[in-house]
Formats: sequence, C-alpha cells, structure tokens
Amino acid sequence: MKKLNKFDEFNELNEKLSKLQKEYREFFKFMLGCYDVKSPSKLSDEKKKEFFSNIKKYWVKGQGVSKDLEEIKKDICGKDED
Repeated sequence: MKKLNKFDEFNELNEKLSKLQKEYREFFKFMLGCYDVKSPSKLSDEKKKEFFSNIKKYWVKGQGVSKDLEEIKKDICGKDED
C-alpha cells in the first residue's frame, strides 16, 4: 500500500468534502483574515469569543454564509474587501 505524504492526504481529504464543507473552510479562512491571524489560538480569550460568535452569526448551518463577504468584512473590520 502506498504511503501518502501530508500534501496527498490533504488533497484526498479535500476531494471527499462536500461543496458546503469546502465553502465553510473558505469562510473560516476568510474570518481568520478578518482577525489577521492564521489560527484562532493566536487570539486573546476575548477576541476568540468574538471570533466564534461571528462565525455563528454569519454562517447558517446547512446553508452557508448568511451575508456577502464584503459586508461581513465591513461589519467586523470596518473596511472593504480588497
């Protein structure tokens, strides 16, 4: 049996994700960008609570993003998407 490297494992997993799961990953990355971090663990406890509250606020389970990303960025960061 062929041993997969990390890149191959990621690609194999990514292929198995549903469209909605892929959208959630992209949304989560977008939200990390709004907070200028690569991981929520880099946020203070207060900002981490805010981060996850915003995830819940803007992501509708089973449906996707509830608002245009540019509008979300304005709401959270007070600036437009570049």
